[in-house]
Amino acid sequence: MNKTKKLMQAVVILLCLTMATPFKAWAQEAEPSERLTRLLKPGTSTVYSFNYPTVNSAGERIVLSSALVAWTPTDRQESDSIETLHIYSHATIGADEERPTSTGFSKEQIMLQTLPRRTYGDFDGNSADYLGRCIIIAPDYEGFGLTKDLPHPYLSQRLTAQQVLDAVNYGLELYRKQAAEKVADNPLLPFKSDWRTFGLGYSQGGAVTLAVQRLIEEKGLSEQLHYYGSVCGDGPYDLIETMRYYFDDDGTSYGTETDHRKGVCTYPVVVPLIIKGMCSTHPAVAKYSIEDYLSQQLIDTDVLNWIDSKEYTTSEMSKMWYDQLENGLYANDNYYYPEEMAEMFSSPKEGKVWGILDKMFTPATFAYLNNADNLSGVPSEPANAQEALHRALADNSTVTGWEPQHRIQFYHSRGDMVVPFGNYLAFRDAHPDGENTIYRIDDTFTDSDHMDAATLFFLQLCVAGSFASNYNWICEGVLSSGIDTQHITDDQRLSRHDDNWYTLDGRRLSSKPTVKGVYIHQRKKVVIK
Repeated sequence: MNKTKKLMQAVVILLCLTMATPFKAWAQEAEPSERLTRLLKPGTSTVYSFNYPTVNSAGERIVLSSALVAWTPTDRQESDSIETLHIYSHATIGADEERPTSTGFSKEQIMLQTLPRRTYGDFDGNSADYLGRCIIIAPDYEGFGLTKDLPHPYLSQRLTAQQVLDAVNYGLELYRKQAAEKVADNPLLPFKSDWRTFGLGYSQGGAVTLAVQRLIEEKGLSEQLHYYGSVCGDGPYDLIETMRYYFDDDGTSYGTETDHRKGVCTYPVVVPLIIKGMCSTHPAVAKYSIEDYLSQQLIDTDVLNWIDSKEYTTSEMSKMWYDQLENGLYANDNYYYPEEMAEMFSSPKEGKVWGILDKMFTPATFAYLNNADNLSGVPSEPANAQEALHRALADNSTVTGWEPQHRIQFYHSRGDMVVPFGNYLAFRDAHPDGENTIYRIDDTFTDSDHMDAATLFFLQLCVAGSFASNYNWICEGVLSSGIDTQHITDDQRLSRHDDNWYTLDGRRLSSKPTVKGVYIHQRKKVVIK
């Protein structure tokens, strides 16, 4: 009897320990995929998912998830092959169901499924379609998909770029392995010998796309990935410039008129998203708490838990704030009257709110960011929470610290009040000699605000077909040298900083030629007389 009683006691103790231990400590860590898993088959494209290994902000191993969308024509011809890889970085999302591996139908999901089915005609006279005959690798960022229980490192550019690049390398390996399998009706097409890679993204995805290009070039992976260049739409490339706009613009910046006013953020969820992203990844900010930056009233709205839950889209968060603005807010034994909520939020129309920054930030953070002199130079050794945030925002710029080697097609609306046009101008000012040669801007496709500009961006990409000329221009930046890329080895770089000399058929010479003729040097044809 005593033995039975002791056994029962042991079982109860074990159960109590189990209940007291967080589930994650007992859950088996996800492993990288060995094969692609099919999610959807809409028409002539197929959506797959896979898990891949990468690292987090601490340099620790982590496994993330990614989508891979492949062109799979129903009337497949023997000559069909994959001609393009698009590295797609998605825009800001709030709900996990918006991620690339979701089986839902968000705006970006529709784009992912549509792009491989588009045909835009010849690009360079070789019957190539570098938009439609493609695969797209579109990672779920950390904090979504497989890791939805983790914080999302919002606008931590180098970290996200590394994770996206790891997804590309791992996804390519899986795809090639399966495409090479000798099985009947294998849906995966082989790669064309001269396939090409492009980066593509809008908003947060635009900035990540630029960061990915920087990383590819820094690591010398351009030839390995057949990388040609990027298309970036309305991205936050410079967070300091974005903050300057929020605090200083009176609706007249960049040669256009908007409804924006000084001290207002028209998409207020980005404020806690940015602060959370910096706190979770940047070492200078990590030693401070989020209460050092965000006001207690903003925290009391429960927005931090909304973000962590991954249950709400950013539009739904705006509507919940609108309800608080209309009805007041009970939180932590406090009641904020509608009049008090109106000090932090205003409403341009029903269901939407704009944030008033002096009530969203703590007084110290607002005073620091509202002083233009503070933002004129980046503190090398931050002495307080505000200087640490300044350091983090500057470190997550994709504007400075590199010279692009491949062409970039920017799209940016001058009327964007969320990601202002100054982000492009900051890039231009950092690279004044490259405009219209290594990069160019289309600022005429719309003068609308951020969300409407996004709709037009994706419509032009997937429906109107007007992006075709941009990809052609990007390709010309590599091909105009006259070098036959099929003869370029891995250690040869088609870079304007490449100081080697080549013959017209792509053979690299040991030194500057002395024999008369036409040669290639730094992408240009040079005549030696």
